[in-house]
Amino acid sequence: MLGKMNNNQIVNVLQSQVIGRLACYADEKIYLVPITYAYKDGYIYCHSKNGMKIEMMNKNPKVCFEVDQIENMNSWRCVILWGEYEKLESDTAREEAAHILSDRLGPISTGETVVPYIRQDVPSSFRIKIVEQTGRFEKVQQVSL
Repeated sequence: MLGKMNNNQIVNVLQSQVIGRLACYADEKIYLVPITYAYKDGYIYCHSKNGMKIEMMNKNPKVCFEVDQIENMNSWRCVILWGEYEKLESDTAREEAAHILSDRLGPISTGETVVPYIRQDVPSSFRIKIVEQTGRFEKVQQVSL
C-alpha cells in the first residue's frame, strides 16, 4: 500500500534518522550531498566545514532536504522538505546548535565532523527553517487467510 504521511509521521521519520540529503542550487548548478543532522521544533540543524554547499547556500538560501528509512523495496518511508538556510553566527546560536547536534549525534558518532565539541575547527553551523514538507510511504499489507 502506498500512502501519504501526516505531520506526526513526518516528524517521527525526522527524529528517528540522523543522515539526510541536502540539495542546494546556485550558479546554474545543483549540488546534492549527504549530511548528518538533528531535527528540533521545525528546524534541521547541521554543521559543516566551509566548501561548495556553504558557498551555494550563501548565494541562494532556498534548499531541499530529503530523509528516508528503507527496509526494502516494499517497505519504506521518505520525507522531503523545502526550506531556507540560516547561518548561525552568534555564539549563543552556535552553542544551542552544538547542544542539539551533540545530544542527537553524540551516542552514535563515528566521523571527524559529527560531534561539534570534539571538532572545534568545524566553522559553519547552520539550520534549515522548514517551509514546506511532504512524506510518502509504502508498506505491504498482510492478507488474512
